[in-house]
Amino acid sequence: MQQSAFSAQFAASLGLGLSLLVAAPAVAQTNAVGGIVVTGPTERPVAGAQVAIRGTGRGAVTDNDGRFRIADVEGATTTLDIRRIGYRAVVRSVRVGDLDIRVPIIEAAVELNEVVVTGTAGAQEKRSIGTSVAKVNAVAVQEIAPAPSITSLINGRAPGVVVVPGTGVVGGGPRIRIRGAASFSLSDQPLLYIDGVRVANDVSTGPRSQFFGSGVVSRLGDIDPDDIESIEIIKGPAAATLYGTEANNGVIQVITKRGRAGRTHFTATVRQGAQWFMNAENRIPETLSRDPVSGATLSWNPVKQEEARGTPLFKTGQIQNYNVALGGGSDLVRYYLSSSYDRDTGIEPSNHLWRYSGSANLQVSPYKNIDVSASLGITQQKINVPLEAGGGMWFSAFFGQAPTDSATRLRRGFFSAPPEAFWNAFNQYQSVNRFTGSVQLSHRLGQWFTHRLTVGNDITGEDNIDELERLGPYERNFFTNPVTQGGTKFTRRRELSYATLDYSGTVSLPVTSTIHSNTSLGAQYYRRREYALAARGEGFPAAGLTVVDATATTFGGEALLENSTVGFFGQQQFDLSNRIFLTGALRVDNNSAFGDDFKWVTYPKVSATWVINEEPWWSLGWVNTLKLRAAYGQTGQQPQVNSALRTFAAITGGLPGGAGQAAVTPSSPGNANLAPERAGEIEVGFDAGLLGDRVGAEVSYYNRKTRDAILSRDLAPSGGFPGQQFVNIGGITSSGIELGLRATLISRPQFGWDAAFNFSHNTNEVTDLGNDPITGKPLEFIQIGAQRNQIGSPVRSYYDLRVVSATFDANGNAINAMCDDAKGGTTACLDARGQAIAPRVFLGRPDAPTEGSVSNTFTLWRRLRLYGLVDFKRGHTQLDNNLRARCQVFRLCDFNLNPTKYDPGLIAQVQSTGVLRNFVYNDASFAKLREVSASFALPESYVRRIGASGASFTLSARNLHTWTKWTGVDPESYFVTEQFLRTEQAQTPQLAQFITSLTLTF
Repeated sequence: MQQSAFSAQFAASLGLGLSLLVAAPAVAQTNAVGGIVVTGPTERPVAGAQVAIRGTGRGAVTDNDGRFRIADVEGATTTLDIRRIGYRAVVRSVRVGDLDIRVPIIEAAVELNEVVVTGTAGAQEKRSIGTSVAKVNAVAVQEIAPAPSITSLINGRAPGVVVVPGTGVVGGGPRIRIRGAASFSLSDQPLLYIDGVRVANDVSTGPRSQFFGSGVVSRLGDIDPDDIESIEIIKGPAAATLYGTEANNGVIQVITKRGRAGRTHFTATVRQGAQWFMNAENRIPETLSRDPVSGATLSWNPVKQEEARGTPLFKTGQIQNYNVALGGGSDLVRYYLSSSYDRDTGIEPSNHLWRYSGSANLQVSPYKNIDVSASLGITQQKINVPLEAGGGMWFSAFFGQAPTDSATRLRRGFFSAPPEAFWNAFNQYQSVNRFTGSVQLSHRLGQWFTHRLTVGNDITGEDNIDELERLGPYERNFFTNPVTQGGTKFTRRRELSYATLDYSGTVSLPVTSTIHSNTSLGAQYYRRREYALAARGEGFPAAGLTVVDATATTFGGEALLENSTVGFFGQQQFDLSNRIFLTGALRVDNNSAFGDDFKWVTYPKVSATWVINEEPWWSLGWVNTLKLRAAYGQTGQQPQVNSALRTFAAITGGLPGGAGQAAVTPSSPGNANLAPERAGEIEVGFDAGLLGDRVGAEVSYYNRKTRDAILSRDLAPSGGFPGQQFVNIGGITSSGIELGLRATLISRPQFGWDAAFNFSHNTNEVTDLGNDPITGKPLEFIQIGAQRNQIGSPVRSYYDLRVVSATFDANGNAINAMCDDAKGGTTACLDARGQAIAPRVFLGRPDAPTEGSVSNTFTLWRRLRLYGLVDFKRGHTQLDNNLRARCQVFRLCDFNLNPTKYDPGLIAQVQSTGVLRNFVYNDASFAKLREVSASFALPESYVRRIGASGASFTLSARNLHTWTKWTGVDPESYFVTEQFLRTEQAQTPQLAQFITSLTLTF
């Protein structure tokens, strides 16, 4: 979709919203109640609090100043019910006509009455849900420590949710994994919904900016954090059953900001900042070599060298963000409009982005029992990414050496070319136009029936470009390949769309005076459509040409993939005195990726909760809230598109009389019996508020079993189809514990101290790999490069030779290398030909089993807030390919120059051809000072002078320090396309950032 089309749609939507505002009739203001909602001791206004008149379904939401007003209230007095996420509910009797009500609310350690998204039509309070649902208050985070992306909002704030960045380039995006590995071969990414509509969450997209064809751009980066109200994370099968066949990896629900009844508010935010490679000269490894004439040891550090010559290798990048938002409305119509512009530069000239995003949310309540909500979001952006990890400046800097002859002096010691040659010659970028729209209709019949219809579409158009213009005289000194010198261009157009149709209804009826019944039914339809068109050209006849048609040789390709899911669910919940909740549900699904012989799959769910502290006999006064919960549920993961189908490839025919004509040859055998992977999970836990609700604790234990896991199995060539076939034969078991603690340590008018601690530990192991197709015996392991799926070990653990000892000969060569024999003894590592004969042994797991975070917030004099967050990951192993390449391949380490200074077992690995290399599998545990900030709310007397109602100023910083024993540059660096393997090789580390933010509200 072109930019003009996006602009036209957005303008039309805004016009519709404004016309409805103009047409909205005035609401009578007689017999009204109104006032302000503030926090407890600090008395800061609370925006977004729901103020309802008890028993009527009528109410209002506080505006940015914490104010509310409800008109046409009957009677002389009425009862207000005030609720806000993260605060204790307050019930207040007030006199009708009072417009100066002041209601203080206290932050709650555990709030059981808050409503969360579950997939059903009616409001589902947290007290009735038998599983853990993590919730992130995005507005609060943005106020105190503005996050540059949605993943930064999530990181460290939800136990069991692991964000793994991969690279620090501007525009790069991470992978997200919830509760560890649950599959051998299918995607590990959770489903993503925005306002009830499923949207694209693809990772590793964009041009091939890393080695092995890896892109670094994530579709999560398209979402503007300033447009988000809250994020809810449904973690496992026990919680995600109602989402069906594609929810095995969890679900992330993004709820965007909405307008609030009251006067119109205009908010403007300006952010300016810088980002840089902290301590680069000490983190980029120094290389050592011998002078070929004198034999002296030469050292070379590209950062120090380029700094000395006045051409710094890395620059300080700039961060710019400008955001405006408009919100307000009445009881009839509420609206929220926003627009944001970002322009960031990285630490290389080739890395920069611009992004424009806009959103419009409109809510109309034409009748008391009908609500219509429409949301619209657009994103236009261009992200230029550098070459990393295998052919660009980073590779050339990591593996260069001190110049000793004319050729290396021309390169200034860099491996293949100096930095400016790459920056001038190569251009990789992704251009994106994205549209996300939804309409939701909710209808209520009294208090007994609620139903909801949601329709939406998410459309993304990507242009991914790898461009190399015809080289000039200077660049030809370094890139001698004729094809490269002539220039190439590879462009890939990808159009991705998600369509959502979701209906659900809930009947709520009393069974007895103490038992209430909620019966829910629903149906969903989702369709993902991906169209790809690729063109490649080689050889530009002249400089300045950049289109594929201008090249001498062209190639092309086209693909279309579609996948559809249709599902139905039913859920029955019984409520006993609003304290005990028993729930049973069943989901039935079909997906177009299932084999022809597999039709429907069912996923059951049962759960129970007990708010035990509300029992009349409860007497533990220091336990203010205690909810016990338990649940069991199942979800699935559909196979890859077309993996069940038998396919053929087109070739040129060669039969008599048919030479040169189209024909087919067997390609993939498919599997007509292919079914989804299935996971069942038991979760038990509790939510507790302690010590006067000053301490909140959420504890969960889960045990998940995946069966029918999909693996590739080799086929006999005699079957007519080459290669491998996907089959349902594997099994994985995982379990873990999650802990979330939140405490208000000090709460006084002039000083407050809040702290939070999140922790999770996950273990998983392979339980089944099927049978060997030849012997028929159960398989013990499947080796995949340096990793192995082995019964009893974590998924895709590192298995390789481990050198135990060796000796030196008279020339300083390591000989007689002995390896771990996997039985408690040793054996020879290699045979006489240098081939490995020792067994591979366990060297570690790629994903951290333990992760968590600690944060503290200090509030001084009601206006100044100081915040800091440290997150950590422990217990995982990563492959330091910088170390392997530098020491084993290019021999640039002190190991190579002075081997006898080191353990001979280590030198035996360094001197091998790469067969022995356990020295590069290293502990990647770390703790990182992720966020620090200081936020100051300006006094009202100063703010009013400029006509504003509020103003705040924030200084924030990210990634300031890392505590780690990791041998590489950054323990969070790896090839982003790698789902299991974690390999650091010349990637951009996480950049340190400093940002200033100014927000004005009018």
